[in-house]
Amino acid sequence: MDNMVDDKKKPFNFFQRFLLVIVIPLMFAVVVALILMIYSGADVVSKGKELMNHIPFLSSEKASTDQVIADNKQNIADLEKQLKEQTANIESLESQLKASEAESKSLKVDKIKLQNQLDELKNTQEKTQKAFDDIVKTYETMSAKKSAAILSAMSQDEALKILASLKPAILATILEKMEPSVASKYTELLAANSASESSSDTSTDTASSE
Repeated sequence: MDNMVDDKKKPFNFFQRFLLVIVIPLMFAVVVALILMIYSGADVVSKGKELMNHIPFLSSEKASTDQVIADNKQNIADLEKQLKEQTANIESLESQLKASEAESKSLKVDKIKLQNQLDELKNTQEKTQKAFDDIVKTYETMSAKKSAAILSAMSQDEALKILASLKPAILATILEKMEPSVASKYTELLAANSASESSSDTSTDTASSE
């Protein structure tokens, strides 16, 4: 019985005092202020947006997003240029290889040299492709909202190339976070791109069977 009386007489701990003295009155004051602002005709939503724009964390996040956009645009442009150059070199070397096969045995040494160069170029191309894949993985691990903001600010060709390389589930979540008009545009472009690739594959299979 004495223990029960003692328990009732225990003073509030620090956390309980903090809730009663600061948190609950503060929450009540905020609610009252919002009600007064609404009845006075103030635009609460606009005021909230202005307040959010002055929050340092959000401002720094926007600056970080702009920097990511600039860096990724430059990286993608450089990688695409390298891929095109390497593809052209590979095609040229493959053409030379085919021509060398028709020549005499005395050209075998040249063929070996060309093959070594071709292997080296293919290895370099694989590394370049891996770098591009790493960029794609960055967007896959990033939040859908942030990815959508960055991709929407890119050029259409750059954004389409990345979107076409994303996993279907991640692609769907990113498109959902885009503006409806932007998401609709890229959905149509991705569908057209997929149809074009399917048509190209069918033509290749037909030519192979003939």
